[in-house]
Amino acid sequence: MTQVSAAVYIDSPIRAAAKQMVPFYHQGVFHSIRTPMLMRKRIGNGFGLAQAKRFAGVDIRMVDGQTAKKLPVKRGGAVFYGFNSQGNLHTVANRSYRHVLVLHGESNKRASARPAARLYDHVCLAGGLALDRYLRAGIFRESDADTDRLIRVGDTFVQSLEGYRVDPEHGDSLLYAPTWEGYGGEINNYCSIGIGGLEMARRAAWLRGCEHIVVRPHPYLGLLKPGLIRQFIEGLRAVSLKWPVSVDLRDANAAVRAAVQALALVNPRIGVYAQDSARIALCVSDISAIEAICLKERLPNFTLLRNFNVTSAVKPFYDRKSAGCMGELDEKLPAYLSDPEDVDAAHREASFSVSHPDFRSSDGATRFQRLMSIVAPLV
Repeated sequence: MTQVSAAVYIDSPIRAAAKQMVPFYHQGVFHSIRTPMLMRKRIGNGFGLAQAKRFAGVDIRMVDGQTAKKLPVKRGGAVFYGFNSQGNLHTVANRSYRHVLVLHGESNKRASARPAARLYDHVCLAGGLALDRYLRAGIFRESDADTDRLIRVGDTFVQSLEGYRVDPEHGDSLLYAPTWEGYGGEINNYCSIGIGGLEMARRAAWLRGCEHIVVRPHPYLGLLKPGLIRQFIEGLRAVSLKWPVSVDLRDANAAVRAAVQALALVNPRIGVYAQDSARIALCVSDISAIEAICLKERLPNFTLLRNFNVTSAVKPFYDRKSAGCMGELDEKLPAYLSDPEDVDAAHREASFSVSHPDFRSSDGATRFQRLMSIVAPLV
């Protein structure tokens, strides 16, 4: 296998993991050939014998366990990790190249600041809120930011909201994007489906004057708690009695896809979402990467809180644009919608900041070159 100066490495049994990194190729941060995606062969990841074949325009190269210990990356080069997974331990042990944790989005979840991040030579952060999470958890110190072990890269590794037309002023649809149940037990379960999230989304649609609801389930929904899929379907059925609903199944797992398609066959008020068919005026989401995506896209976003301790860093924003129950939503959402940019501008500034001016460039390649100059200056 030909050696490269940089590569993206993924060790996951779930095919959707690769798809979550594809947007950074589309945005030009990673190059489809010069920065291949190296994916560890795992039962269930869906690639089988697809070594060296392309997936969504990206060069996917399957690697076995032995190759993972010595990846085809030049000495002094860099390996970028979109997931802080346990399987990375075998790869990070090779010190002939640099190891950079970028994750696959910006989120206030506990999982976004795990102690295992200290295994990597560098960690890319979106900005001040991410830095606060690591410092508050005692995982890093401020000196790590001063020496570029922690690199603030703004929205470089924040995905775009593909497949929707963002129209805050004239849009007629609301996007509801619940997260999944999360690893690590109930403390990491931020999913609003179990606390009436669909009904709160319907209420938000009414308050905003939206005529249609688009639901975008997380790719891992029901992975650990299959009962959540049943609750999801029940919620869809209940909401559809009052509001037309379409479900975006592009990234949905097989179980969710089958359940929704079966429901749509017998319920004419529930459909399967067609890409770019909705003009989105407001997004209602859980604690997840969707929040940062909406900030990047200038789309008003209201957050449903479950199992989340509101810290002082995010309190100024969540005090005005979040709710844990219907009563709070009725109280806060109208005030937020009267001038969403008033709070979103400050939220955006806190979420996205940069260590170097090049990370503000509209050109993804310029951002990547700056990043490489920091993490692998000699390659």
